Amino acid sequence: MEKPLDWYAEAKSVIESEISLLNHISISSLIASDGVYLNIETLEKQQFCVLLNKQGFRVVAKAFDQDTNNSQLCYETHFALLSNISKGYCQRFNELVAFKLNEVARSCKDTDNQIAKS
Repeated sequence: MEKPLDWYAEAKSVIESEISLLNHISISSLIASDGVYLNIETLEKQQFCVLLNKQGFRVVAKAFDQDTNNSQLCYETHFALLSNISKGYCQRFNELVAFKLNEVARSCKDTDNQIAKS
C-alpha cells in the first residue's frame, strides 16, 4: 500500500527552494482535503493561490487564500508553474544558476593553480 504524502513537508520543501526567487511564498490558511495551498507573490507583484496535490501544482486564484478554481491546468513541478507565471522568476533563476556556475569555475581554477604550484 502506498504511503500518503505529507503535503505540508512537500510545501515546506518548495518554499525553501524558491523563497529567494519570489517576493513571497507561504502555506495558505485554506485547508485542502488531499493537498496543501500555497500563497505566492511573484517578482512582478502578482498574487496567486496554488493548490499542491497528487496531480501537481494548479493556480486556483489570483489572490491569496482563495480557491475560485480559475484553471484546470496542472503543472508537474513548481519550476514549470513559476516559469509560466513569472518572467522575473526565470530571469532570477538563470542569474542564480550563472552565479553558481561561476563559483564552480573559480573553484576549479583555484584547484588547478594549487596543483600547478605543487
